[in-house]
Amino acid sequence: MFDTSFFIGLAIAPAAVLVGIFLWKQLVVVNPESHETLQLRFGRLNNRTHETGVAGSRLAPYDRWITVSRQWDERLVRAVETNDSQGTMVKVDLRVMFRIADGDRALFTVHDWEEALESTVIHEAGAALAGRDRERFLRNSPELSTGLTTHVRATMAAYGIEIRDVRILNVELRPEVARQMFEAVAARLEVAKGEYEERGRTEAALRLARTEQHVAELEAQAKAENLKAVGRAYQDLRRRPEIFEAYTDLYRLSQLDPARVVSFDGFDEGELSRAALVESDLDHEGGAPRGRNGVSSRPTTT
Repeated sequence: MFDTSFFIGLAIAPAAVLVGIFLWKQLVVVNPESHETLQLRFGRLNNRTHETGVAGSRLAPYDRWITVSRQWDERLVRAVETNDSQGTMVKVDLRVMFRIADGDRALFTVHDWEEALESTVIHEAGAALAGRDRERFLRNSPELSTGLTTHVRATMAAYGIEIRDVRILNVELRPEVARQMFEAVAARLEVAKGEYEERGRTEAALRLARTEQHVAELEAQAKAENLKAVGRAYQDLRRRPEIFEAYTDLYRLSQLDPARVVSFDGFDEGELSRAALVESDLDHEGGAPRGRNGVSSRPTTT
């Protein structure tokens, strides 16, 4: 036989825990971190707490508890219209960083603090940005955001809203004005491009001229060093007469014209005697030189 009371006890224990947790959440008021809890008694503010933890209980039917977040949040306000210094309409998108500093004033001083925040930003942006130079809008000058933040912060402080900053995210101009500005920017870019190209060509020509000058100087220096080296080599040859004479003979032979040289074999059997009969304008100007065997060295036609 199974003990049914044991199983009933096992089933009742978790149910009791769940019921206890439910009653705790329903009857006990807990203030989360970075929040503010307001206690209203008969519709009037009785107590407020910023500390994290248990703030009270809901046992009294005449008490009402409201939890308000004090964390930083942001809102985007788009297409806020204003005019620049030239009277042209400008649309800007704004990002507002804020938090609720005083829950009592944020909830009960104004009907809807979010609607008040948006309307205040639109009104203050239209007043603070009107008549400013167009270049400041296009450059997103920090002065615009700083001035706008100061105005919105002073206004929303009365509603218990703390403003960290108001920044301009996007600037939109009328289509015809934007087209004219783009054309002007394109013209300036073309002028700058032409100036850079001309400057580049001038610098390239100057560098080329300097390079050619440097190369010419190096070539002249190399030729001078070559002549000096040849002179030193001749001096070394003159100190050794046998080598100098051999070099002189080789040089004279190198000056001969191969087309005016005739070679023949001797008449002795079993022996080859090779002779070269040369007509050289360097040694003989008038007549034809004779070879060892008395044969003229003039070229023959066959």
